[in-house]
Amino acid sequence: MDNNELTKKDQAKLIWIEAKRMAKKSPALRKRLKGLVSEIVGLEVSSKEDYSDTFFKPLGRDSDSLDGLNAHGVLADEVHAWTDSNLWDVMIDSMTAREQPIFIATTTAGTVRENVYDEKYDYFSKVIDGIEGYEDERVLPIIYELDHRDEIHDPKMWRKANPGLGTIKNEMQLMEKYKRAIAVPSQMANLLCKDFNLPQTSSETWLTYETIYNDAMFDMEEIRGSYCIGGVDLAATTDLTCATLLCMKPGSDKKYVVQMYWLPSNLLEQRVTEDKIPYDKWKEKGYLRLSGESANDHRDVTAWFLEMMDKYNLYPFKIGYDRALASAWMQDMREHGFNDCDKNNPVGVLEKVAQGALTFSQPMRYMEADFKDKKIIYNNNPILKWCLSNTVITTDNNDNIRPIKGKGQRLRIDGTMALLNAYVELHKHYQDYMNLI
Repeated sequence: MDNNELTKKDQAKLIWIEAKRMAKKSPALRKRLKGLVSEIVGLEVSSKEDYSDTFFKPLGRDSDSLDGLNAHGVLADEVHAWTDSNLWDVMIDSMTAREQPIFIATTTAGTVRENVYDEKYDYFSKVIDGIEGYEDERVLPIIYELDHRDEIHDPKMWRKANPGLGTIKNEMQLMEKYKRAIAVPSQMANLLCKDFNLPQTSSETWLTYETIYNDAMFDMEEIRGSYCIGGVDLAATTDLTCATLLCMKPGSDKKYVVQMYWLPSNLLEQRVTEDKIPYDKWKEKGYLRLSGESANDHRDVTAWFLEMMDKYNLYPFKIGYDRALASAWMQDMREHGFNDCDKNNPVGVLEKVAQGALTFSQPMRYMEADFKDKKIIYNNNPILKWCLSNTVITTDNNDNIRPIKGKGQRLRIDGTMALLNAYVELHKHYQDYMNLI
């Protein structure tokens, strides 16, 4: 069953079917409940035939209508597969008239990034950690997970993510599953998600979730006055436009990454509704801006580079870009002082990056190594995390690799491409850049 099917009514019925069986086997519950074809209904105390106004029924995002509900209790299952927060929000809203409602959500980790699971996991983790501003006495988050991926190799640690190990979960079966995953790496993502609650990307993606994830933060003042390497990936309508600045400081091998994304203003609501991607929330948090009406206005990219120079004194040494869609933007950049031919002005130089395996292969390997070593600090930008988790690689006959978009029309990798264009420039001009900083 794929992720899209998991949240439909058939999946929702799994809890309901078990509840129906429990009610049928319990003499006490049989006096109060009656199982029908599509719901369990309450019986009036004075009669075994008259139905009360209470019922228990399965719902999915494909239900005919979710509005107008007056729920007292909600059981939300496999939240990791929910592609948008609409179902969650509707269920929460349905309980506002109740004095003592209860909402119980259960899930393992999953492979779909920047969805409802990531949003709720981040919030509940902050509640548990007592982060200021996240005090919530109406919520009881319980998270069973390993602290580090390496702990899967120590069976003594397994109980952290499996409190029922040895009772409701068979220890020997888990050991066999672990051994199969070691022997067949393609099965590892499933093991980490389902048995140890460690979020993953899909098995075919370029980077694992552990590789991508880095919660280290920096303040823009820390990189004020820096020379940077720029990277740009332009889009017209469907994809995102992304601009990147990669900055390094003397004596450090850390790469500080600043990005901005753009989406046409007339398409925002459509993309949120159809793609089930939280572009609206990313816009509210400042990760994304609106550009143009039905197509991106690439002059906004120029304006952003100028803004970074004016506000933080961040000066791009080189800016790598894909020449597709770049003609008008190039002219705009030239008119604002950037150049691609002035040999006497080495700062702000625009360079075309060939979008092929020969160009990308080695910089991608450098970039992967830097992600693994947590040298890339990107302020936990959710759009970049999402783009990286969508990136798949293809390999040519000479073992050269290049990035491609994973399966799914709604997926985007523009943040990956903009950062990778910057990496191409960084390693092409590495010594000159290090001398400059």
